[in-house]
Amino acid sequence: MASIRQIEANRSNAKRSTGPKTAAGKTRSSRNALRHGLARSAIGDAVEATNLAVAIASGLGHQVSPDAAMALARSKLALLQIRCLRQAMLAALLTSPLPVDLKGLQGLERYDRAALVQQKRALRSPGIERG
Repeated sequence: MASIRQIEANRSNAKRSTGPKTAAGKTRSSRNALRHGLARSAIGDAVEATNLAVAIASGLGHQVSPDAAMALARSKLALLQIRCLRQAMLAALLTSPLPVDLKGLQGLERYDRAALVQQKRALRSPGIERG
Protein backbone atom coordinates (compact mmCIF):
# COMPACT_ATOMS: atom_id res chain seq x y z
CA MET A 1 0.00 0.00 0.00
CA ALA A 2 1.34 3.41 -0.93
CA SER A 3 1.79 5.95 1.81
CA ILE A 4 0.03 9.31 1.75
CA ARG A 5 3.34 10.98 0.97
CA GLN A 6 3.88 8.70 -2.07
CA ILE A 7 0.34 9.33 -3.31
CA GLU A 8 0.85 13.09 -3.09
CA ALA A 9 4.20 12.80 -4.90
CA ASN A 10 2.56 10.74 -7.66
CA ARG A 11 -0.21 13.29 -8.07
CA SER A 12 2.22 16.21 -8.31
CA ASN A 13 4.38 14.32 -10.83
CA ALA A 14 1.32 13.43 -12.90
CA LYS A 15 0.37 17.10 -13.18
CA ARG A 16 3.74 17.83 -14.78
CA SER A 17 3.79 14.87 -17.20
CA THR A 18 0.65 15.38 -19.26
CA GLY A 19 2.21 14.88 -22.68
CA PRO A 20 2.93 17.30 -25.49
CA LYS A 21 1.39 20.77 -25.31
CA THR A 22 2.02 22.17 -28.80
CA ALA A 23 0.23 21.09 -31.96
CA ALA A 24 3.54 20.00 -33.51
CA GLY A 25 4.38 17.90 -30.46
CA LYS A 26 0.95 16.28 -30.48
CA THR A 27 1.24 15.47 -34.17
CA ARG A 28 4.73 13.99 -33.72
CA SER A 29 3.73 11.86 -30.72
CA SER A 30 0.58 10.62 -32.45
CA ARG A 31 2.79 8.93 -35.05
CA ASN A 32 5.12 7.16 -32.62
CA ALA A 33 3.46 3.77 -33.03
CA LEU A 34 3.53 3.99 -36.82
CA ARG A 35 7.29 4.45 -37.09
CA HIS A 36 7.82 0.98 -38.54
CA GLY A 37 4.24 0.12 -39.54
CA LEU A 38 3.81 -2.85 -37.21
CA ALA A 39 1.20 -1.17 -35.03
CA ARG A 40 -1.26 -0.90 -37.90
CA SER A 41 -4.37 -2.97 -37.44
CA ALA A 42 -4.90 -3.53 -41.15
CA ILE A 43 -2.76 -5.65 -43.42
CA GLY A 44 -1.43 -3.56 -46.30
CA ASP A 45 -2.41 -5.88 -49.14
CA ALA A 46 -6.08 -6.88 -48.91
CA VAL A 47 -5.80 -9.06 -52.03
CA GLU A 48 -3.03 -11.10 -50.43
CA ALA A 49 -5.12 -11.59 -47.27
CA THR A 50 -8.17 -12.59 -49.32
CA ASN A 51 -6.17 -15.08 -51.40
CA LEU A 52 -4.68 -16.64 -48.28
CA ALA A 53 -8.12 -16.83 -46.63
CA VAL A 54 -9.51 -18.63 -49.68
CA ALA A 55 -6.57 -21.05 -49.61
CA ILE A 56 -7.10 -21.72 -45.89
CA ALA A 57 -10.84 -22.25 -46.39
CA SER A 58 -10.31 -24.62 -49.32
CA GLY A 59 -7.59 -26.51 -47.47
CA LEU A 60 -9.76 -27.03 -44.42
CA GLY A 61 -12.94 -27.67 -46.39
CA HIS A 62 -16.25 -26.96 -44.70
CA GLN A 63 -14.62 -26.84 -41.28
CA VAL A 64 -14.00 -23.08 -41.41
CA SER A 65 -16.20 -20.04 -41.89
CA PRO A 66 -15.07 -17.25 -44.24
CA ASP A 67 -14.67 -14.82 -41.31
CA ALA A 68 -12.52 -17.28 -39.37
CA ALA A 69 -10.41 -17.98 -42.46
CA MET A 70 -9.86 -14.24 -42.95
CA ALA A 71 -8.89 -13.76 -39.29
CA LEU A 72 -6.42 -16.63 -39.54
CA ALA A 73 -5.01 -15.25 -42.82
CA ARG A 74 -4.49 -11.81 -41.31
CA SER A 75 -2.74 -13.25 -38.26
CA LYS A 76 -0.45 -15.35 -40.48
CA LEU A 77 0.41 -12.32 -42.63
CA ALA A 78 1.15 -10.25 -39.51
CA LEU A 79 3.52 -12.97 -38.27
CA LEU A 80 5.17 -13.14 -41.68
CA GLN A 81 5.65 -9.37 -41.74
CA ILE A 82 7.24 -9.36 -38.29
CA ARG A 83 9.53 -12.28 -39.07
CA CYS A 84 10.65 -10.72 -42.36
CA LEU A 85 11.47 -7.50 -40.54
CA ARG A 86 13.37 -9.45 -37.89
CA GLN A 87 15.43 -11.17 -40.62
CA ALA A 88 16.28 -7.80 -42.17
CA MET A 89 17.27 -6.37 -38.79
CA LEU A 90 19.48 -9.38 -38.05
CA ALA A 91 21.16 -9.01 -41.43
CA ALA A 92 21.79 -5.33 -40.70
CA LEU A 93 23.32 -6.28 -37.35
CA LEU A 94 25.83 -8.51 -39.12
CA THR A 95 27.10 -5.62 -41.22
CA SER A 96 27.20 -2.92 -38.55
CA PRO A 97 26.15 -3.78 -35.00
CA LEU A 98 24.68 -0.72 -33.30
CA PRO A 99 23.00 -0.59 -29.87
CA VAL A 100 20.00 1.12 -31.49
CA ASP A 101 19.48 -1.90 -33.75
CA LEU A 102 19.52 -4.23 -30.75
CA LYS A 103 16.89 -2.14 -29.03
CA GLY A 104 14.71 -2.24 -32.14
CA LEU A 105 15.11 -6.00 -32.37
CA GLN A 106 13.99 -6.37 -28.76
CA GLY A 107 11.00 -4.15 -29.52
CA LEU A 108 9.77 -6.65 -32.10
CA GLU A 109 9.01 -9.16 -29.37
CA ARG A 110 5.90 -7.22 -28.36
CA TYR A 111 4.51 -7.33 -31.87
CA ASP A 112 5.46 -10.97 -32.30
CA ARG A 113 3.59 -11.93 -29.12
CA ALA A 114 0.54 -9.91 -30.20
CA ALA A 115 0.48 -11.63 -33.59
CA LEU A 116 0.76 -15.05 -31.96
CA VAL A 117 -2.14 -14.22 -29.63
CA GLN A 118 -4.16 -13.09 -32.65
CA GLN A 119 -3.39 -16.40 -34.38
CA LYS A 120 -4.40 -18.44 -31.33
CA ARG A 121 -7.69 -16.55 -31.06
CA ALA A 122 -8.38 -17.16 -34.74
CA LEU A 123 -7.69 -20.88 -34.34
CA ARG A 124 -9.95 -21.09 -31.27
CA SER A 125 -12.79 -19.14 -32.87
CA PRO A 126 -16.18 -20.83 -33.23
CA GLY A 127 -15.87 -20.57 -37.03
CA ILE A 128 -13.22 -23.31 -37.10
CA GLU A 129 -14.42 -26.82 -36.33
CA ARG A 130 -11.99 -29.12 -34.65
CA GLY A 131 -11.91 -32.68 -35.80
